[in-house]
Amino acid sequence: MAEAGTSGQPNNAVEASIRLEDLFDSSRILVKPKLYKAVFYFPFALFLLLTRLIAVIFAFSILSLLPKTSPKRSVVLKGLCRILGIVIEVDDKYNDENAKLLIANHVSLWDRLAVNAMLPCCSITKDFQIRNTDTLSFWNDSDVPFPREYTTEEIGALQRCIEGSSSRVLHFPECATTNGKIGLLKFHPGIFSVNAPIQPVLIHASFSSYMTVAPSVLGSSAWADVLWPLFLPSTFFKLKILPSMVKLPEESVVDFTRRVQQTMASALNLSPTVYTSSDKKELIKRLQISTASASATRSSISFSSPVSYKQPSGIQRSTHLSSTPFQKLSMNTAADKFGRSPKERMASYHERKQLLLEAARQKYLEKHSM
Repeated sequence: MAEAGTSGQPNNAVEASIRLEDLFDSSRILVKPKLYKAVFYFPFALFLLLTRLIAVIFAFSILSLLPKTSPKRSVVLKGLCRILGIVIEVDDKYNDENAKLLIANHVSLWDRLAVNAMLPCCSITKDFQIRNTDTLSFWNDSDVPFPREYTTEEIGALQRCIEGSSSRVLHFPECATTNGKIGLLKFHPGIFSVNAPIQPVLIHASFSSYMTVAPSVLGSSAWADVLWPLFLPSTFFKLKILPSMVKLPEESVVDFTRRVQQTMASALNLSPTVYTSSDKKELIKRLQISTASASATRSSISFSSPVSYKQPSGIQRSTHLSSTPFQKLSMNTAADKFGRSPKERMASYHERKQLLLEAARQKYLEKHSM
Protein backbone atom coordinates (compact mmCIF):
# COMPACT_ATOMS: atom_id res chain seq x y z
CA MET A 1 0.00 0.00 0.00
CA ALA A 2 1.35 3.38 -0.92
CA GLU A 3 2.24 5.75 1.88
CA ALA A 4 0.80 9.24 1.47
CA GLY A 5 1.53 10.85 4.82
CA THR A 6 4.29 13.31 5.54
CA SER A 7 7.31 12.59 7.67
CA GLY A 8 8.69 14.70 10.49
CA GLN A 9 10.79 17.76 9.82
CA PRO A 10 14.55 17.26 9.84
CA ASN A 11 16.61 18.27 12.84
CA ASN A 12 18.30 21.45 11.62
CA ALA A 13 20.71 21.51 14.57
CA VAL A 14 21.94 18.01 13.74
CA GLU A 15 22.24 18.84 10.04
CA ALA A 16 24.27 21.95 10.81
CA SER A 17 26.75 19.92 12.87
CA ILE A 18 27.45 17.44 10.07
CA ARG A 19 30.48 18.21 7.94
CA LEU A 20 30.71 17.06 4.35
CA GLU A 21 33.81 15.00 5.20
CA ASP A 22 31.81 13.04 7.80
CA LEU A 23 29.73 11.39 5.08
CA PHE A 24 32.68 9.50 3.56
CA ASP A 25 35.51 7.21 4.64
CA SER A 26 39.00 8.45 3.83
CA SER A 27 40.79 5.17 4.55
CA ARG A 28 40.09 1.73 3.11
CA ILE A 29 41.19 -0.33 6.11
CA LEU A 30 39.35 1.03 9.14
CA VAL A 31 40.84 -1.39 11.66
CA LYS A 32 44.19 -2.89 10.68
CA PRO A 33 44.68 -6.62 11.43
CA LYS A 34 47.81 -7.90 13.14
CA LEU A 35 50.80 -8.24 10.83
CA TYR A 36 51.15 -12.02 11.13
CA LYS A 37 47.45 -12.49 10.29
CA ALA A 38 47.78 -10.30 7.20
CA VAL A 39 50.88 -12.24 6.03
CA PHE A 40 49.18 -15.62 6.41
CA TYR A 41 45.94 -14.39 4.81
CA PHE A 42 47.56 -12.82 1.73
CA PRO A 43 48.00 -16.08 -0.33
CA PHE A 44 44.41 -17.07 0.47
CA ALA A 45 43.20 -13.61 -0.58
CA LEU A 46 44.93 -13.95 -3.95
CA PHE A 47 43.34 -17.37 -4.42
CA LEU A 48 39.90 -15.92 -3.63
CA LEU A 49 40.44 -13.06 -6.07
CA LEU A 50 41.46 -15.27 -9.00
CA THR A 51 38.73 -17.83 -8.34
CA ARG A 52 36.03 -15.21 -8.07
CA LEU A 53 37.16 -13.32 -11.17
CA ILE A 54 36.83 -16.54 -13.17
CA ALA A 55 33.40 -17.18 -11.62
CA VAL A 56 32.23 -13.65 -12.46
CA ILE A 57 33.25 -13.95 -16.11
CA PHE A 58 31.65 -17.41 -16.40
CA ALA A 59 28.39 -16.37 -14.67
CA PHE A 60 27.90 -13.21 -16.72
CA SER A 61 28.64 -15.17 -19.91
CA ILE A 62 25.75 -17.48 -19.02
CA LEU A 63 23.50 -14.51 -18.23
CA SER A 64 24.24 -12.98 -21.63
CA LEU A 65 22.86 -16.14 -23.27
CA LEU A 66 19.67 -16.35 -21.23
CA PRO A 67 16.51 -14.45 -22.24
CA LYS A 68 15.95 -11.26 -20.26
CA THR A 69 12.66 -12.59 -18.85
CA SER A 70 14.02 -16.02 -17.90
CA PRO A 71 13.57 -16.93 -14.20
CA LYS A 72 16.90 -18.75 -14.39
CA ARG A 73 18.70 -15.40 -14.37
CA SER A 74 17.79 -14.91 -10.71
CA VAL A 75 19.09 -18.40 -9.88
CA VAL A 76 22.42 -17.68 -11.61
CA LEU A 77 22.75 -14.34 -9.82
CA LYS A 78 22.12 -15.86 -6.40
CA GLY A 79 24.65 -18.61 -7.13
CA LEU A 80 27.20 -15.99 -8.18
CA CYS A 81 26.63 -14.07 -4.95
CA ARG A 82 27.35 -17.21 -2.93
CA ILE A 83 30.62 -17.76 -4.78
CA LEU A 84 31.59 -14.13 -4.23
CA GLY A 85 30.85 -14.47 -0.53
CA ILE A 86 27.98 -11.99 -0.74
CA VAL A 87 25.41 -12.76 1.95
CA ILE A 88 22.12 -10.93 1.48
CA GLU A 89 19.32 -10.57 4.01
CA VAL A 90 16.11 -8.93 2.87
CA ASP A 91 13.05 -7.71 4.75
CA ASP A 92 10.40 -7.61 2.03
CA LYS A 93 7.34 -7.27 4.24
CA TYR A 94 6.17 -4.18 2.34
CA ASN A 95 7.23 -5.28 -1.14
CA ASP A 96 4.83 -3.77 -3.68
CA GLU A 97 5.11 -5.27 -7.17
CA ASN A 98 3.03 -2.39 -8.55
CA ALA A 99 5.77 0.10 -7.63
CA LYS A 100 7.94 0.05 -10.76
CA LEU A 101 10.52 2.53 -9.41
CA LEU A 102 12.94 1.40 -6.67
CA ILE A 103 14.79 4.17 -4.81
CA ALA A 104 17.79 3.16 -2.69
CA ASN A 105 20.60 4.74 -0.71
CA HIS A 106 24.09 4.13 -2.10
CA VAL A 107 26.98 2.72 -0.05
CA SER A 108 29.01 0.63 -2.52
CA LEU A 109 29.34 -0.25 -6.20
CA TRP A 110 27.99 -3.73 -5.37
CA ASP A 111 24.61 -2.32 -4.29
CA ARG A 112 23.00 -2.86 -7.67
CA LEU A 113 24.01 -6.52 -7.86
CA ALA A 114 22.80 -7.17 -4.30
CA VAL A 115 19.39 -5.58 -4.95
CA ASN A 116 19.03 -7.28 -8.34
CA ALA A 117 19.71 -10.71 -6.82
CA MET A 118 16.73 -10.34 -4.47
CA LEU A 119 14.51 -7.93 -6.44
CA PRO A 120 15.02 -8.41 -10.21
CA CYS A 121 15.45 -4.94 -11.64
CA CYS A 122 17.19 -2.83 -14.28
CA SER A 123 18.52 0.71 -14.43
CA ILE A 124 17.81 3.68 -16.66
CA THR A 125 20.34 5.89 -18.45
CA LYS A 126 20.31 9.67 -18.89
CA ASP A 127 18.92 9.28 -22.40
CA PHE A 128 16.00 7.21 -21.03
CA GLN A 129 17.24 3.79 -22.13
CA ILE A 130 16.79 0.62 -20.09
CA ARG A 131 20.07 -0.94 -18.98
CA ASN A 132 20.42 -4.46 -17.58
CA THR A 133 22.09 -4.71 -14.18
CA ASP A 134 23.19 -8.34 -14.50
CA THR A 135 26.11 -7.70 -16.84
CA LEU A 136 29.85 -7.31 -16.27
CA SER A 137 29.37 -3.54 -16.23
CA PHE A 138 26.81 -3.70 -13.39
CA TRP A 139 28.99 -1.33 -11.34
CA ASN A 140 29.42 1.21 -14.15
CA ASP A 141 27.23 4.32 -14.43
CA SER A 142 25.56 3.49 -11.14
CA ASP A 143 25.94 7.13 -10.08
CA VAL A 144 24.57 8.79 -13.24
CA PRO A 145 22.80 11.96 -12.06
CA PHE A 146 19.57 13.00 -13.70
CA PRO A 147 18.89 16.69 -14.34
CA ARG A 148 17.36 18.50 -11.40
CA GLU A 149 14.58 19.80 -13.61
CA TYR A 150 12.87 18.10 -16.52
CA THR A 151 10.91 19.52 -19.41
CA THR A 152 7.41 18.19 -20.02
CA GLU A 153 8.68 16.13 -22.97
CA GLU A 154 11.47 14.59 -20.87
CA ILE A 155 9.07 13.70 -18.06
CA GLY A 156 6.82 11.98 -20.60
CA ALA A 157 9.75 10.05 -22.08
CA LEU A 158 10.91 8.97 -18.62
CA GLN A 159 7.38 7.93 -17.68
CA ARG A 160 7.00 5.80 -20.82
CA CYS A 161 10.42 4.25 -20.28
CA ILE A 162 9.61 3.12 -16.73
CA GLU A 163 6.11 1.91 -17.59
CA GLY A 164 7.41 0.03 -20.63
CA SER A 165 10.14 -1.78 -18.71
CA SER A 166 9.55 -5.50 -18.19
CA SER A 167 11.17 -5.29 -14.76
CA ARG A 168 11.38 -2.73 -12.00
CA VAL A 169 13.80 0.20 -12.32
CA LEU A 170 16.44 0.82 -9.64
CA HIS A 171 17.85 4.30 -9.07
CA PHE A 172 20.21 5.88 -6.53
CA PRO A 173 19.00 9.50 -6.12
CA GLU A 174 22.09 10.48 -4.12
CA CYS A 175 24.11 9.91 -7.31
CA ALA A 176 27.21 9.15 -5.23
CA THR A 177 28.26 6.68 -2.55
CA THR A 178 28.52 7.53 1.15
CA ASN A 179 29.72 5.57 4.17
CA GLY A 180 26.12 5.04 5.32
CA LYS A 181 26.97 6.03 8.90
CA ILE A 182 26.09 9.70 9.30
CA GLY A 183 23.64 10.99 6.71
CA LEU A 184 22.23 10.91 3.20
CA LEU A 185 23.24 13.22 0.39
CA LYS A 186 20.52 15.46 -1.02
CA PHE A 187 18.37 13.53 -3.50
CA HIS A 188 18.26 14.67 -7.13
CA PRO A 189 14.57 15.45 -7.74
CA GLY A 190 14.58 14.68 -11.48
CA ILE A 191 13.55 11.02 -11.21
CA PHE A 192 10.75 11.95 -8.79
CA SER A 193 8.96 13.87 -11.55
CA VAL A 194 7.31 10.69 -12.82
CA ASN A 195 3.74 9.96 -11.80
CA ALA A 196 4.32 6.50 -10.36
CA PRO A 197 4.54 4.83 -6.93
CA ILE A 198 8.04 4.74 -5.49
CA GLN A 199 9.39 1.87 -3.37
CA PRO A 200 12.23 2.91 -1.03
CA VAL A 201 14.91 0.26 -0.44
CA LEU A 202 17.37 0.63 2.44
CA ILE A 203 20.87 -0.81 1.97
CA HIS A 204 23.39 -1.56 4.69
CA ALA A 205 26.72 -3.15 3.72
CA SER A 206 29.55 -4.53 5.85
CA PHE A 207 32.54 -6.78 5.31
CA SER A 208 33.92 -9.79 7.13
CA SER A 209 34.88 -9.23 10.78
CA TYR A 210 38.38 -10.50 9.92
CA MET A 211 39.21 -7.08 8.49
CA THR A 212 37.10 -3.94 8.89
CA VAL A 213 37.14 -2.39 5.43
CA ALA A 214 35.21 0.56 4.00
CA PRO A 215 32.99 -0.42 1.02
CA SER A 216 33.86 2.85 -0.72
CA VAL A 217 36.59 5.40 -0.07
CA LEU A 218 36.64 9.09 -0.93
CA GLY A 219 38.62 9.62 -4.12
CA SER A 220 39.29 5.93 -4.78
CA SER A 221 38.90 4.44 -8.25
CA ALA A 222 35.86 2.39 -9.20
CA TRP A 223 38.08 -0.64 -9.81
CA ALA A 224 39.40 -0.48 -6.24
CA ASP A 225 35.87 -0.35 -4.83
CA VAL A 226 34.85 -3.33 -6.98
CA LEU A 227 37.91 -5.53 -6.39
CA TRP A 228 38.39 -5.10 -2.64
CA PRO A 229 35.38 -7.27 -1.64
CA LEU A 230 36.78 -10.10 -3.78
CA PHE A 231 39.80 -10.32 -1.44
CA LEU A 232 37.67 -10.80 1.67
CA PRO A 233 35.89 -13.94 2.89
CA SER A 234 32.41 -12.42 2.89
CA THR A 235 30.37 -9.28 2.34
CA PHE A 236 27.06 -8.76 4.10
CA PHE A 237 24.13 -6.82 2.68
CA LYS A 238 20.96 -6.08 4.59
CA LEU A 239 18.05 -4.85 2.48
CA LYS A 240 14.85 -3.46 3.93
CA ILE A 241 11.90 -2.48 1.79
CA LEU A 242 9.75 0.39 3.05
CA PRO A 243 6.09 0.95 2.11
CA SER A 244 5.69 2.47 -1.34
CA MET A 245 5.14 6.22 -1.54
CA VAL A 246 3.23 8.46 -3.96
CA LYS A 247 3.34 12.19 -4.58
CA LEU A 248 0.37 14.06 -3.13
CA PRO A 249 -1.73 16.19 -5.53
CA GLU A 250 -0.75 19.46 -3.83
CA GLU A 251 2.87 18.39 -3.30
CA SER A 252 5.67 19.73 -5.48
CA VAL A 253 8.40 17.50 -6.88
CA VAL A 254 10.98 19.11 -4.57
CA ASP A 255 8.79 18.57 -1.49
CA PHE A 256 8.11 14.95 -2.47
CA THR A 257 11.83 14.36 -2.99
CA ARG A 258 12.58 15.82 0.43
CA ARG A 259 9.87 13.67 2.04
CA VAL A 260 11.29 10.48 0.54
CA GLN A 261 14.80 11.44 1.69
CA GLN A 262 13.60 12.18 5.22
CA THR A 263 11.64 8.93 5.40
CA MET A 264 14.61 6.84 4.30
CA ALA A 265 17.04 8.72 6.55
CA SER A 266 14.76 8.21 9.56
CA ALA A 267 14.46 4.47 8.85
CA LEU A 268 18.25 4.20 8.55
CA ASN A 269 18.77 6.27 11.72
CA LEU A 270 20.70 8.81 9.65
CA SER A 271 20.27 12.53 8.98
CA PRO A 272 19.17 14.03 5.66
CA THR A 273 21.74 16.62 4.56
CA VAL A 274 21.83 19.44 2.02
CA TYR A 275 25.12 18.28 0.51
CA THR A 276 24.95 17.02 -3.08
CA SER A 277 27.01 14.70 -5.27
CA SER A 278 28.57 17.84 -6.80
CA ASP A 279 29.85 18.81 -3.35
CA LYS A 280 31.51 15.40 -3.09
CA LYS A 281 33.27 15.96 -6.42
CA GLU A 282 34.52 19.35 -5.24
CA LEU A 283 35.75 17.82 -2.00
CA ILE A 284 37.72 15.18 -3.92
CA LYS A 285 39.30 17.91 -6.07
CA ARG A 286 40.29 19.89 -2.98
CA LEU A 287 41.88 16.84 -1.38
CA GLN A 288 43.78 16.00 -4.56
CA ILE A 289 45.09 19.56 -4.85
CA SER A 290 46.00 19.60 -1.17
CA THR A 291 47.85 16.27 -1.44
CA ALA A 292 49.71 17.37 -4.58
CA SER A 293 50.64 20.71 -3.02
CA ALA A 294 51.88 19.06 0.17
CA SER A 295 53.98 16.62 -1.86
CA ALA A 296 55.45 19.44 -3.92
CA THR A 297 56.23 21.43 -0.80
CA ARG A 298 58.05 18.48 0.79
CA SER A 299 60.04 17.95 -2.40
CA SER A 300 61.04 21.61 -2.60
CA ILE A 301 62.16 21.60 1.03
CA SER A 302 64.23 18.42 0.51
CA PHE A 303 66.12 19.78 -2.50
CA SER A 304 66.29 23.47 -1.60
CA SER A 305 69.62 25.10 -0.74
CA PRO A 306 70.22 27.82 1.88
CA VAL A 307 69.19 31.23 0.67
CA SER A 308 71.23 34.34 1.53
CA TYR A 309 69.06 37.25 2.48
CA LYS A 310 69.81 40.85 1.71
CA GLN A 311 68.43 44.09 2.94
CA PRO A 312 64.78 44.38 1.73
CA SER A 313 64.53 46.48 -1.42
CA GLY A 314 61.84 48.92 -2.41
CA ILE A 315 60.03 46.25 -4.41
CA GLN A 316 59.89 43.97 -1.41
CA ARG A 317 58.67 46.75 0.87
CA SER A 318 55.85 47.49 -1.54
CA THR A 319 54.32 44.05 -1.12
CA HIS A 320 51.89 42.99 1.55
CA LEU A 321 54.26 40.36 2.97
CA SER A 322 54.88 42.35 6.07
CA SER A 323 51.23 42.13 7.04
CA THR A 324 50.72 38.48 6.11
CA PRO A 325 51.81 35.66 8.46
CA PHE A 326 54.66 33.65 6.92
CA GLN A 327 53.06 30.31 7.70
CA LYS A 328 50.04 31.22 5.55
CA LEU A 329 52.16 31.98 2.49
CA SER A 330 52.57 28.50 1.05
CA MET A 331 51.63 27.02 -2.27
CA ASN A 332 49.17 24.77 -0.44
CA THR A 333 46.05 26.92 -0.58
CA ALA A 334 43.44 24.26 0.14
CA ALA A 335 40.62 25.63 2.26
CA ASP A 336 40.51 24.53 5.89
CA LYS A 337 36.73 24.35 5.82
CA PHE A 338 34.26 23.61 3.04
CA GLY A 339 31.78 26.47 2.72
CA ARG A 340 28.11 25.66 3.20
CA SER A 341 26.89 28.19 0.62
CA PRO A 342 28.13 29.34 -2.80
CA LYS A 343 28.83 32.80 -1.32
CA GLU A 344 31.09 31.34 1.38
CA ARG A 345 32.91 29.13 -1.12
CA MET A 346 33.48 32.10 -3.47
CA ALA A 347 34.86 34.22 -0.62
CA SER A 348 37.17 31.35 0.36
CA TYR A 349 38.29 31.06 -3.26
CA HIS A 350 39.26 34.75 -3.50
CA GLU A 351 41.12 34.56 -0.19
CA ARG A 352 43.10 31.48 -1.28
CA LYS A 353 43.81 33.10 -4.65
CA GLN A 354 45.30 36.15 -2.94
CA LEU A 355 47.43 33.93 -0.68
CA LEU A 356 48.69 32.00 -3.70
CA LEU A 357 49.73 35.23 -5.45
CA GLU A 358 51.52 36.44 -2.33
CA ALA A 359 53.31 33.09 -1.96
CA ALA A 360 54.43 33.22 -5.60
CA ARG A 361 55.68 36.81 -5.12
CA GLN A 362 57.65 35.78 -2.04
CA LYS A 363 59.27 32.82 -3.82
CA TYR A 364 60.28 35.12 -6.68
CA LEU A 365 61.88 37.64 -4.31
CA GLU A 366 63.72 34.89 -2.42
CA LYS A 367 64.98 33.31 -5.64
CA HIS A 368 66.46 36.59 -6.86
CA SER A 369 67.64 37.61 -3.37
CA MET A 370 65.73 40.89 -3.54
